[in-house]
Amino acid sequence: MIRVYSAAMRQTILVTVFLVCAYSLHAQVPKPPFTAQDAEAGKRLAVTSVEIRGQIKEPQSPAEPFRILGNLYFVGTQNGESYLLTSPQGHILMGAGYEASVDATQKNIEAMGFKLTDVKAILLNHSHVDQSGAAAELRKRTGAQVMAGFAEVPYLQRGIHAQSPFLTAAGPGPRYPAVTVDRALFDGDVIQVGPLRVTAFLSPGHSPSSTSWLYTVRDGGRDYRVLEFCCWEYPDDLSRGAFITEVTTRRTIDWWRKVLPIDVYLEVGAYAWSGTLNQPSGTFTERVARVRENPRLMIDRDIFRQLSAAREVEFEMKLPTLKVSTPAAPPR
Repeated sequence: MIRVYSAAMRQTILVTVFLVCAYSLHAQVPKPPFTAQDAEAGKRLAVTSVEIRGQIKEPQSPAEPFRILGNLYFVGTQNGESYLLTSPQGHILMGAGYEASVDATQKNIEAMGFKLTDVKAILLNHSHVDQSGAAAELRKRTGAQVMAGFAEVPYLQRGIHAQSPFLTAAGPGPRYPAVTVDRALFDGDVIQVGPLRVTAFLSPGHSPSSTSWLYTVRDGGRDYRVLEFCCWEYPDDLSRGAFITEVTTRRTIDWWRKVLPIDVYLEVGAYAWSGTLNQPSGTFTERVARVRENPRLMIDRDIFRQLSAAREVEFEMKLPTLKVSTPAAPPR
């Protein structure tokens, strides 16, 4: 079929394309305090993260635990997932991990010299099998309170892996044991166990209310701001991201600016730790081994700032194209 456009329609299309291109060029520069140099560095970090993530062949397999800084420990699997913040009055476990990894997580906690029953809070940042699969069993073994972003609760309490219905023709995603959520978290809520204070920041997108954790760790007489972020996702095809909106993405980018500076950047996965990304070369295994040998590699204020700048640019560049390509609603 041959389509013939009127002169007015051709002009409208040309103007639209021009505006998209002009907007994209302008969006190459993120808003302060992020810089164009930050964005370029962040793009390279993102490429590295994707590359080394692809090297993780068995994400559920056991990993050797280690102390990151002060009273913060890595106790998860090859993929990352689980971090322990400790105190004499009790501990906070961030991330339950896969259902199959529960014994490995317990072993890692005990290997670091702590009792599983001293865990008082289990924080889940999203309702997926990699993060929440072992939550029910860990709640049973520890007696701890399980906490998660409020919009995750219906999924967690039904054992549903929250995802877009368009991701697979086979229907809903994988399942995991349903877990009782003892506290639904809202943006800015503070979780406190003894002297430990963790602030929850909700950033919907990866899941309905994926949640990041901000807290302070003291090491060597100095305080370090630690952020475990979950999770950046802004695909070209938004049908792959049922929980992504322009409003929530802009809000997430805005709070990135507010929480600066971040000394230690953790993502759910070890493939995006500040200490794995700031190394000039190496495989995933080599990078993690270096971090384990020298955990102070995790201290790097540049990583979160640079990734944030690159992600803002990515969002602003994709948004005009998405707006132009979005089909009109069908007539009723």
